[in-house]
Amino acid sequence: MKIHEIKMYQEFDAPVEQVWEAFNDHANFGKMMDQKIKRIKDSTDPDNINGIGSVRHLNIPLSPCEETIMRSEKPTLIEYKITKGTPMNHHYGWMRFKELPDGRSSLDYTIELGSKIPLVGPILKVALTKGLGDGLRNYARRLKKQKDAG
Repeated sequence: MKIHEIKMYQEFDAPVEQVWEAFNDHANFGKMMDQKIKRIKDSTDPDNINGIGSVRHLNIPLSPCEETIMRSEKPTLIEYKITKGTPMNHHYGWMRFKELPDGRSSLDYTIELGSKIPLVGPILKVALTKGLGDGLRNYARRLKKQKDAG
């Protein structure tokens, strides 16, 4: 099984805490990525119900799945893996957030994926790169408009 890697980078006109919170909230993350995402299990962390151990259900056409948050370090890191559904035998993602000068922030987003089924990995790599990339750019544009208007 070949492991495919997706790497994305995006800068935002907002503080790192605000951006981290937006990605940490499962439903909000779904809206940003134009997907229906619902938290189906809360984290045991009373300060972050979307934190470690929380599970989100992604209602992706043809491949609904569940992702479990493995690490959550406010405001710098979110790691998750698919734990149910999907033809992927390996899917692990991590988002690293950094503070930039002038109240800006950045996100390094990496996903590893692999499947024993031929062509599934390369096809999902293309689809995820497009879908997630568009979502990141749209969110960055929305934050820029808010900053310019305010």
